[in-house]
Formats: sequence, structure tokens, C-alpha cells
Amino acid sequence: MRPSCTGGFTLLEVLIALLVLALGVLGVLALLLSSVRVAQQVDAESVALQLASDMADQLRGRSNIMALAQFDYDAATSSPQSGGPATPCYGLAGTCTATQLAASLRDEWSARIKARLPAGRVRICRDTTPWQLGANALRWECDAGSASNASLWIKLGWQDRRGLADSSVPQLVMHVE
Repeated sequence: MRPSCTGGFTLLEVLIALLVLALGVLGVLALLLSSVRVAQQVDAESVALQLASDMADQLRGRSNIMALAQFDYDAATSSPQSGGPATPCYGLAGTCTATQLAASLRDEWSARIKARLPAGRVRICRDTTPWQLGANALRWECDAGSASNASLWIKLGWQDRRGLADSSVPQLVMHVE
């Protein structure tokens, strides 16, 4: 009697095929996870750009509060007033001073930053050099004081979900005037 020759796969061949398949699936999952993280970062950048643009438009449209625009907010250490400012400064009925209007805008914008940017931080100030050459990065400090050649800047930072970017360095800087 002769043993029959059946054509089939050995256990070793099956295990190697499963290993190759598993490595392919892991590669696809890593790529998917990376794309989700990039999408989250792009979303945060989009939100920050929208917030900065809104505030820049508010400041450009109201020249009486441009001089009062010095502003600092750090979501980790600050909290905007609950319920908004004491005096409503929007609409035609509002009769606010420039200081009250600036405070109203600050409180409303702080609440938006806290709600939309994780660990958000913002600084609005006059600065002559928002870029730090030695460190090759944006900087939070403002060196202008009341210098006549200093421009008004909005500086935004936030903590991304990957932990690669934090609010210790501005991630977005927008020139207002």
C-alpha cells in the first residue's frame, strides 16, 4: 500500500501566512490612528485660526479699544466671569466705555477659548519681534510696551491630544494692525 499524496498546506505555511496578514493589518491600523491624530490637530488649528480672526476683526472694527487690547488668558490658571460681563456692550442699546467694551470682548473670547481649545492660552499685545531667532520659534513675551513701531499681535497656544504641542509655545500668531 502506498500512502496517498494529498496536496495541502503544512501548519508552518499557515502560520507564516497568518503572521504576514497580521503585520499588514497592524500597519493599516497604525496608518489609520496617525490620520485621526493629524485630523484632530488640523481641527484645533482651524478653531484657533477662527478664534483669532474673530478677535482681530473685533479689534479692527473698534479703533477706540485698540489701545486697550493688552490681554492675557491661560485656561489652566484663569477663569472668565460666569454669566458674561456685568454691563452688556453689544447692540445699539449698549452704552459702554471703551474699557467696558474691551472687558466684555475679553470675557466672551476667554469663554470661547476655554470651551474650544484644550488648555488654551492667548496673549494680545504690542510686539516688535514675535519670532525668537535664537530658539527659532514663536514667543509669548511682548517687548514693545508703547513703542510706536510695535504692531498688535494675537498669540494662541493649546495642548494637543498627542502631547506633541503644548501651550508653553504659541502655535498661532496673527497680526492685527
